[in-house]
Amino acid sequence: MHWLWETFLHRKPLRETPDQTPSDSSFQSAGRAAKGTTFSPQPHICAITDVGRVRDHNEDLYYISPDCIWFVVADGMGGHEAGDVAAALAIEAIVEHLNLERLSTATKGCIGPLLLDAVTSAHTRVWEENRKRESGKEMGCTLALGYVSDGLVTCHVGDVRFYILHEGALCQITHDHSTVGALVNAGELTPEEARVHPNKNEVLQAIGMPQGVFPEVNTARLDPGDRILLCSDGLWEALSDDDIKTTLASDGTMRQLATQLVDRAKAAGGFDNITAILCEVQPSLRSNVQNGGSVPSQNVEEGNA
Repeated sequence: MHWLWETFLHRKPLRETPDQTPSDSSFQSAGRAAKGTTFSPQPHICAITDVGRVRDHNEDLYYISPDCIWFVVADGMGGHEAGDVAAALAIEAIVEHLNLERLSTATKGCIGPLLLDAVTSAHTRVWEENRKRESGKEMGCTLALGYVSDGLVTCHVGDVRFYILHEGALCQITHDHSTVGALVNAGELTPEEARVHPNKNEVLQAIGMPQGVFPEVNTARLDPGDRILLCSDGLWEALSDDDIKTTLASDGTMRQLATQLVDRAKAAGGFDNITAILCEVQPSLRSNVQNGGSVPSQNVEEGNA
């Protein structure tokens, strides 16, 4: 990914009220995409998003599939150029790509490529819309998409994160595609230093940007009782890993714990939009994936678009 340093650097701007607001109606019949809501379709999963205490508009968007097997969070960028529109377009493309027919015929080894294709389609959708816009008024988003069966498969672009809490230990599954994320991976910054670094808001990849994207696919094992957290940077920048771990390890429903996470991020400043999807792995949780078996832990694959 070193080439990205020279060819693409995008600073997430301060968010402003966009010129237009995307409609969520196209998502409602298939599952749930929402802004400014709490949604818990089943007791083991809950999504919540909040504008925070500083922004006047929420550019985060989430979606949970009807069967609660896959879900996505998109963090829009573009401010008055309508980052929330980019997030909506990206999720719309993913929903269309991951239709029930594709998932019902997918085999174990096909899930990663299927998610990769879905994220690529999201990039294409937003990039094509940007071609219609004036130079300097492009929009984009970062996003992460996850599919849960007997393992977790993720695909992401940018700095939306997946965590797993397993037997009291918190593990970050995704790697941030950002300036400070690259420095952390290289051992030049600690995660704590990265949180306060002056370039912490610079992302190296974003859906919709003309330089293209290299989505990253990761897989991890899951056991019943594990808790999966998908969240935007408005949450993980506000809370330390210890804070997140303490909350995830607490007793309570997924709705209660997700609400606690968002409330604590707001209490810590709430400088950005805050979105979290929290899912507890169920003993009976099984997807439609054929040829079962454990998913290898922390395999990484990259694609390009």
